[in-house]
Amino acid sequence: MRKRTEVGASIADQVWQRLRMEIIHGVLPPGTRLVELEIAESMGISQGTVREALKRLETDALVERKARTASYVTPILMDEMHELFTIRSVVESAAARRTALRITPAQCEELEALVDHMRQAAQKDDVSILVDHDLEFHQRICEWSDSKTLLRAWMPLYSQIQRFISQTHPRYFADLNEVADTHNPIVNALRQNNPEEAAQLMHEHIMLIWSRIHIES
Repeated sequence: MRKRTEVGASIADQVWQRLRMEIIHGVLPPGTRLVELEIAESMGISQGTVREALKRLETDALVERKARTASYVTPILMDEMHELFTIRSVVESAAARRTALRITPAQCEELEALVDHMRQAAQKDDVSILVDHDLEFHQRICEWSDSKTLLRAWMPLYSQIQRFISQTHPRYFADLNEVADTHNPIVNALRQNNPEEAAQLMHEHIMLIWSRIHIES
């Protein structure tokens, strides 16, 4: 029984990851109806496995259930995303402030390496890989803050942030190299162990996209 449970969980995890990435990258756009039976039949798996995966997507706020056996991909509402990024800014600014007081040279080099990876992805126009390294950069700073509270506040935002920047940054940054470059001042402030500057730069970095969206609108 234990082995069967582990296999079932593994399949559910694969289904969750597949559907999650299709939602993140817009293959399944907002409003798409996800029917358990249809997904189960198309993948050759049980309906219960699909239900488990959809529940995880609900937790990620990528899916909402509107019927007993049907869920829908959640919309990307600009007002709600602005609120989310405002919350993100508060959390990550606090994390940057704390991390600046304890970060090591080796950790600074790790952040610089992630920026380099972002730049390499940008040169290949690979938004998916760029966003992966981008979020890893921010997650590291939250982890190194040595605050479980801040990390717990940040992690539930991950999937919504990933979807938003994956689908909006290519539109508002004509040169994706700029996305990578915007991280450099943060690394410099952290390397100088300057908590207030690191916090301020983090806030400006996170909210930059909104100045561009507002200019267009």
